[in-house]
Amino acid sequence: MFQAVVELVPGARGLSLASHADRRSGDRTPADIQASVRARGSSLRIRAEVVDISTDGCRIHTTDYAVGDDVLIALAHLAPISGRICWVREGAVGVQFGTRLHPSIVSHLASL
Repeated sequence: MFQAVVELVPGARGLSLASHADRRSGDRTPADIQASVRARGSSLRIRAEVVDISTDGCRIHTTDYAVGDDVLIALAHLAPISGRICWVREGAVGVQFGTRLHPSIVSHLASL
């Protein structure tokens, strides 16, 4: 396992669960990645778990974000990845990455 930092970036709201699910282009790979989540401008870090990941996004167990929130995710040794919360449901959020990850990076992260 490794640490991930997710930082909230102010942004627009509005994507719905259905619209994101319809647009998902990559299959999610199960993962067990511990994350540290922090709202921009706050020193409060919230521990969360990345439970699956794909080239296009990930699912994180947390309830601290709303649909449309922009986030910044730092995973292990990778440069921070921008993303947007696409859905919120049952204690988890879906994040769509601003930049697609290479499939080999997803495989590497899922194997840690």
